[in-house]
Amino acid sequence: MHLVKLYRPPVNVLVEVDILACLDYLVWLRTGEEVGKRLHLNQSTISRNFRKCCKEFSIISSKVESEYSISGDLGLLNLERKVHQKHRWQGGRPLRIEGMFWSGRTYLSDPIRGFIAGNHDFMAVSQPLSLLRDGVIDAWIAPYPDCPDEDDPEVASFPLNYSPCILVANESHPLFSSQKELTIDDIAEYPSLSLPDGAFPVFERYARSIGLWNSPSRTLRYKREKWESRTEDELTTSFSSLFSLDMFAGKHRILPIKLDQEFGDVLVVRREYSDHPRLLELKSILLDRLKRWAEKYPEIRLCE
Repeated sequence: MHLVKLYRPPVNVLVEVDILACLDYLVWLRTGEEVGKRLHLNQSTISRNFRKCCKEFSIISSKVESEYSISGDLGLLNLERKVHQKHRWQGGRPLRIEGMFWSGRTYLSDPIRGFIAGNHDFMAVSQPLSLLRDGVIDAWIAPYPDCPDEDDPEVASFPLNYSPCILVANESHPLFSSQKELTIDDIAEYPSLSLPDGAFPVFERYARSIGLWNSPSRTLRYKREKWESRTEDELTTSFSSLFSLDMFAGKHRILPIKLDQEFGDVLVVRREYSDHPRLLELKSILLDRLKRWAEKYPEIRLCE
């Protein structure tokens, strides 16, 4: 068993890797069942390690709407997380990678040797970005345009692809029977399916600027039955990428209108690992998995 000792006078902290992992995995994955699948530990061990870790770092835990939250002085905890993270990058344990609800299945449906993948159920960028900054996860496939800035001092970003932002609707939508060239004003007359306010702030500003952010959702985690089912409304339009066209319930078609916006996927890691050999290998694997999509949709531009 690997032990990592971190000293900051006048406090001595000794936290076993598995103990801190139980806390971080619960914050990341939300349920003991999901944590157990990754760490191969039973529920009682996970709960016991979680409580022990909270006690060691004098932090308070709570659970709101199925999300674990910790509060208090997290400075020492986050320093210890960085030490454990360095241990993972050095090969001590598998690295942790997460994607958004569409990109996770695109890149991570098949296991990657040396990596443990998350649930791919995030529908807001603030949560996974916070996990990355704190050292809970090691890599994140972030969405463009809502990815960190290139000059972010903490994290480095590596674009993987860019593709058109498209609008879709149920094939029976009245817009498909229009006899004239569609405009944004025509589409804005109907409800548009939006994500939670603030979930993707950069894209939200664009969508609001063209009048297509008028039916917001409150869901921050992806569940097919609570998301795609909303698009069965025959009058609702929705933003989509080429990667998520088949994720809608019911038959959807692309509306014949060009938007002045692109989507994309960006691999993000903490900046100190931006030239690590394992990062370069990971990027190569992800780009290779994109090739079948690019063959199907020539509009997808790979960033090799």
